[in-house]
Amino acid sequence: MTYRYPHFHTRLVVEDLRFQAGPRPGEQMPDFDLPTVDGGRVGKSDFVGRQPLLLTMGSVTCPMTAAADPALKRLHADFGDRVAFVTLYVREAHPGDRYPQPERMERKEAHARDLKDRDKLPWPVAVDDIDGTLHRRLDPKPNAAYLMDTDGRVAFRILWSDDRAPVLRSALEGVLSGHPPMGEHQGRMVPVLRGVAQMDRMLTLSGPTARRDVRKAAPPMYAMARLMGAVKHRRAKERA
Repeated sequence: MTYRYPHFHTRLVVEDLRFQAGPRPGEQMPDFDLPTVDGGRVGKSDFVGRQPLLLTMGSVTCPMTAAADPALKRLHADFGDRVAFVTLYVREAHPGDRYPQPERMERKEAHARDLKDRDKLPWPVAVDDIDGTLHRRLDPKPNAAYLMDTDGRVAFRILWSDDRAPVLRSALEGVLSGHPPMGEHQGRMVPVLRGVAQMDRMLTLSGPTARRDVRKAAPPMYAMARLMGAVKHRRAKERA
C-alpha cells in the first residue's frame, strides 16, 4: 500500500485497530533528527540521558488528533516541566481538496504549522520526512503515542493518544518515578467514538474529496459522524 495515499480507503480502518509492528516496550526507539515548524530541530539524542519523551502522532485532518489534543494539553500542564512533549506530524489521515496528501516537504510543513496554530499546541511539532521514515518505523498509526525513557527505550505505547488519559498519566508517573510500566494499551471503542465525534468537522476542513472518500470507504462510520456532527451543531446553536 502506498504510504502517501491520496484517498482514504477501507483497508486503513482495519489496519488502524491494532499495533502490527514498531518497537515494543523495552526496545530502543528509532533514531531521529527532524525539523520543527518553529525552525528548529529535534532528535532522539536531545532526550537520552536527560528526560523522558512523549511522542504523539498527528495530522491536521485527523479526527483522533483533534479529539486528543485537549487531554494532552492537560497532561502537559502537569508533566511538561519533567517530560518532553513532541507531536510527530505524519501523513494526512483524510486528504482532501484543501489538505491533500503532501508531495513536498514545504506543503507538509505548512500543514503542520496549521495544526500547531489551530490547536494552540504548546510543545514542538516535528515534521517527518515526506516518505514517513520515522512514522513507518513506529508502525504508521494516525494518533499513536510512544513514551521513551531516558535510556532511549520505549517505556509505554498507546494506540490512540485520546484514549484513557488516566492510563497515559500513570505511564508518565511511572517513568518519572524510575519504574516505567513497559507495557502498551490498545483500546478501541472509546477513542474511536471520540474521534468520530470530531470527524464531520475534520472532513469539512479537508474538503469534499475527503468526505466522499470516507462515505465510500466506511459508510457506517460516516453516518455516525454526520449524526454526531449534527447534534454538536444543534447544541452549539442552542448555547449561542
